[in-house]
Amino acid sequence: MNTPEIQAALEPARIKKRSFFCMIILISALTYFLILALLFLAGFIFSGTIVTAITSYYGQGDDAPDIFHWFALAGTVLYLTAVAGIILFILKRKVGFYLFFASTLVIFSLDLAFLSFDWMRYLIHTGFIFILGIAHFSKRCYYKHAKSSDG
Repeated sequence: MNTPEIQAALEPARIKKRSFFCMIILISALTYFLILALLFLAGFIFSGTIVTAITSYYGQGDDAPDIFHWFALAGTVLYLTAVAGIILFILKRKVGFYLFFASTLVIFSLDLAFLSFDWMRYLIHTGFIFILGIAHFSKRCYYKHAKSSDG
């Protein structure tokens, strides 16, 4: 006598497909962080030209033009790390969320420490952390592996 519960338990689990909403969220986060990473990379590559252009706006004793190179390098590394985390998340690697989370927290901390507070950056970063955190911890963006019927 196989009841429906027993029959369901004996069948392999169905593979859950990734939801369309999950892909939209991941692609939008990837787009946002990739654009900023590429902007910082362009700033890093052309830092000599940019420093030459902004030097006339600062006084003789000001170190701001010299700091720009390090600012662009740090932004490039941190935003590319966030992009790598999102790509790993898209590839269904759980470590991707943690990499994204850590790099975004460092970006956010440096932003609060050295730049003036901007509500838009705060809302975007915390929004993506919150939404991707829900997707990660609810496991809605990962495939469920089929269980074998061997036991």
